[in-house]
Amino acid sequence: MAEDMKNLLSALGIPLLLAACAVGPTVQDEPLVERYWRVLAIDGQPLPAGVNRAEPHIVLTAALRTHGSDGCNRFHGSYDTAAGLQFGQMASTMMACPPPLDALARQFSAAIGATADYRITGRVMELLDARGKVRLRLEATALK
Repeated sequence: MAEDMKNLLSALGIPLLLAACAVGPTVQDEPLVERYWRVLAIDGQPLPAGVNRAEPHIVLTAALRTHGSDGCNRFHGSYDTAAGLQFGQMASTMMACPPPLDALARQFSAAIGATADYRITGRVMELLDARGKVRLRLEATALK
């Protein structure tokens, strides 16, 4: 059937613009590791603009190590992808965080602790808890 249509259009002198019929360019998903994942939202709430001293972010390395910032304190630790994504024991600085940074840091830590899986679509990664709820929404940028 498709070949018959192609022959008919060709016989009528109508050029075939197959490339124009194709869906737009495919955006390739960012890799999980060796990216700077900047936090966009925690538990569905967009990050408040300008309230943090350090941008909340996560970096996952190929050596199964992670480091980043909760917006106030820096952290490092391990992660595993054998069954989804789980973070191991984390070490963190213990700076006193003034409001509202203190609440943001607690929400970030709770979301990391609850992470059971992830999904990446283009430049956006979502960290999911065991029930599939999105806990963190992040955007990939080049390593800083």
